[in-house]
Amino acid sequence: MSTELEENTEVKPFNGKRPPNLMLLCILTFIGSGISAISSLFVVMAYDIMPMAVEQSPIPGAKEMMELVMAAGRSFFIYMGLLYGLSVLGAFFMWKLNKKGFHLYTVAQLLMIIVPLLMISGYQTPFPTILLTASFILAYALNLRFMR
Repeated sequence: MSTELEENTEVKPFNGKRPPNLMLLCILTFIGSGISAISSLFVVMAYDIMPMAVEQSPIPGAKEMMELVMAAGRSFFIYMGLLYGLSVLGAFFMWKLNKKGFHLYTVAQLLMIIVPLLMISGYQTPFPTILLTASFILAYALNLRFMR
């Protein structure tokens, strides 16, 4: 009886194809980090004219958001844009089933949590941000066995 159980729980060998859950994770990273990298680049380029545009904005909370942007400074958005770019690059390597992508992605994500703490006075990382980051890192880690 124990041999039947062992046969049914046997791990099937990896066939070299990208698992669907890894594909989904990578696509979500391409979208989220890609848009964030472009947004950071936009903020860097428009940094000087943003206060004027926000003054004319009818969006509630826009002034508070602008204060945070100005407190962070242009260099913050340069660093974050680069980190988002590294995150996308890491996802690209993982898409190609290359393990170094996981390490690149993980370092970029952890630095994205640390950099605001260092560069924005009084900033506190929201718990959902930490939870989402940890969830993605864990989900990618579960797929390491498919990477070389």
